[in-house]
Amino acid sequence: MTQPEQAGVGTVALVTLGCGRNEVDSDQVAGALAAAGFPLVAHPDEADLVVVNTCTFIAPARQESIEVVLDACDSDRPVLVIGCMAQRYGAELRAALPEVAAVLGFSDYPRLPQIVGAVVAGQPLPAPASPAIEARHGLPLLTAAPSAPTVTGIASPRQRPSPPTAAFPVRTVPRGPWAHLKIAGGCDRVCTFCGIPSFRGRFASRPLAEVVAEARWLVDQGVRELVCVSENTTSWGKDLPDGRKGQADLIRAFGAIDGLERVRLLYLQPAEIIPELLDAMAASPVVAGYYDLSLQHASPRVLARMARSGGAERFLRLIADIRARDPRAVFRSSFITGFPGETEADVDVTEQFLIDARLDWTGFFPFSVEDGTPSATMHDQVAAPVTRARRDRLAQVAEAVAAAAADGFVGRTLSVLIESATDSQAVGRSYREAPDTDGEVRVAGCATPVGQMMAARVVATDGVDLIAEPVTTVGA
Repeated sequence: MTQPEQAGVGTVALVTLGCGRNEVDSDQVAGALAAAGFPLVAHPDEADLVVVNTCTFIAPARQESIEVVLDACDSDRPVLVIGCMAQRYGAELRAALPEVAAVLGFSDYPRLPQIVGAVVAGQPLPAPASPAIEARHGLPLLTAAPSAPTVTGIASPRQRPSPPTAAFPVRTVPRGPWAHLKIAGGCDRVCTFCGIPSFRGRFASRPLAEVVAEARWLVDQGVRELVCVSENTTSWGKDLPDGRKGQADLIRAFGAIDGLERVRLLYLQPAEIIPELLDAMAASPVVAGYYDLSLQHASPRVLARMARSGGAERFLRLIADIRARDPRAVFRSSFITGFPGETEADVDVTEQFLIDARLDWTGFFPFSVEDGTPSATMHDQVAAPVTRARRDRLAQVAEAVAAAAADGFVGRTLSVLIESATDSQAVGRSYREAPDTDGEVRVAGCATPVGQMMAARVVATDGVDLIAEPVTTVGA
């Protein structure tokens, strides 16, 4: 590897767009750059070079990615474009954005330190090499050179406790009391609206030992909550020796990690949920009773056109089954409105489902035409104004349901992970709230430090947020 001292050291800022999986990718990229000697800074204005990790999930995400890249190019500092949009539309971006220094796909990630060094020094980009680097999970495995220097404010690989049982991609030290943990990547499903498999590749589980090793390392760095992400978490293990039944072993392994307070599983595919996973989650002392179900719609007719299975009746049975196992269960899901061929009757089905299911958190996305997907050329495309009106209608119903669900927590005692605090109030999350997407718990008169768990009794609600007071006994 060309050391940055030879090519000119510069500070680097990473701007990350999109989901938690992209956050993990950025952590890995930042860790590799830091290990190679590049100081990382928080804001692009402080950097000599900006790396933008883009998202291409839906049209608004692509538009935001382009806008962020153009904003970064307004200064005289060079810009590198990476991430899902760079992988999927690399040639188009290179043609449309000549002002960027480079557009890099996933296969370029192992040589990012050399590329950054060359760009900062004003040298030509290094030619692609073909080292024996294993590419997995839609992202090459980034490892640090043994002689990597220490960077101020960033722990080098030498300073990090390396687990003896498994290796994992180098990443930056977490910046708070929770962190994403990527347990798999890629997707084998063929949903007619989604282009992710075309650029993230086939589903690949990370081995149990590797996941647990990284989880222990994160806890050693001060993390108290892990948020497990993948394209499809309930597929984890299907390509490993024990199959998907090994998911119960993963849940139990989390419970054996000292210092780990809470684990949250995101992206549960209803068609793949197995009883062993539900039993293990309900019995686990650390895995939250937080069920993030990937439903997308409630009308069986629309779901069939999406190449998905299920419908309102089946989903309600699943939710009832989970609640029977875990009476404290909370639920999140998201829905697409305006899918080609969707009728008002289909929307009625989803509306009634929302009322019956009593979901705690719900998101809505207007249908977005994705290049190369079957839905892009389906007949009966729904007009954008109709799609937005349906989204707004369902969102209004979901907001009322969510407010009622929040009211049901009044009087309960929860374990709250504190994330910010002032002299008069601490703010955190219980098992009910995932970071970045859901509400919060505000605790008045709390002296618990940031990063610690505290017991709080809910005394009121503010919309979907909970208002609580400190107590001495933890109840959930």
